[in-house]
Parts: sequence; structure tokens; C-alpha cells
Amino acid sequence: MTDLPSGPSHRQLGPGDHARFRRALADLSAEYAAPRDPEADRQLLRLLLAALLLRITRLPAADGAPSTGAGTEPYRLFQHELERSYAVLRQAHDYAARLGYSLKTLNHACQQATGHTAKQLIDARVTLESKRMLAHSDLPIAAISHRLGFTEPTNFSKFFTRATGQTPGVFRDTRR
Repeated sequence: MTDLPSGPSHRQLGPGDHARFRRALADLSAEYAAPRDPEADRQLLRLLLAALLLRITRLPAADGAPSTGAGTEPYRLFQHELERSYAVLRQAHDYAARLGYSLKTLNHACQQATGHTAKQLIDARVTLESKRMLAHSDLPIAAISHRLGFTEPTNFSKFFTRATGQTPGVFRDTRR
């Protein structure tokens, strides 16, 4: 799994949504096409994209059901804790214990919200951060491994290769 699953992959636009999303996408496109000040542009693009993504999360799933799965309490708490602790906690049962839920309850909430287990979501988050660090930093692979909580660089390399089908070095080389 290479992407961080966080909800339904398809959302349903309602009758009034098309014009609103067209405007939001046009704003985003216009700002991207007309750079002025690199730092201000980066901040503005980040905010416009965040607003667009928040609007998307409020849409119902493609099957017409409201997107309430991602808002369930155990899953919401898990998402928050995952963002805080992905570099130090790697086991789903540790997250369940930290949140005061059974592993079964946590997995059920994750399955309901995303279709994936807590462990799959943890691995996806670590993989995503690994890719970011490899692509956007010059840190040695061993340092990235350490920052992501792996005890040995070889463990990180095995994890990354299993998750992406490429070694960290090959992944970094293809992004340069």
C-alpha cells in the first residue's frame, strides 16, 4: 500500500456542489499559474488546497451514504494519535491501548472509515513520510530510518521495499 487511505475514494457531488468546486479549482489554478511571491504563494496555495480538501471530506460517499465513517470517535482519535506517534509507535495494539480501545474495536472503526486495518494505516503513514523525506531532503537513509523510529537502517530498507517495491535508494534516485 503506497497511499495513505483516509476515507472513501469516491465522493458524490450534489446539485449545488459543481459550481462551488469549479470556483475553488479555478482559484487554485489561477494562483498556481501566476506566481508573485514564492513564500506567500506557497502559503496561499496550501490554504486554498486545504479548503478544497475539507469541502471534499464533507461530501457523501459515492454510494450516497453520508461520510460519517471517518468521523467516528475511535477512528478520529486514532488519526490524531497516528499523526503524533507514527515515528515511535508501529503496532496497532499499542495505539488501541493508548486510546483505551480494544484492538478489535480500533480495527473495526478503521475498517468502517477506510476499508483498511489500523496496521495498514500505520504502515501507509510511515511509508508516506518515508517517501517525503527521501524525495525532499538530503538526509542519509540511515538518518531517515532513525527519525522514523527504526532500530536499524536495514529494517527500514526492508519495510520500505515491501511497501513500495523499491529500495529507498532507488526511490530517491528516481525522484531526483
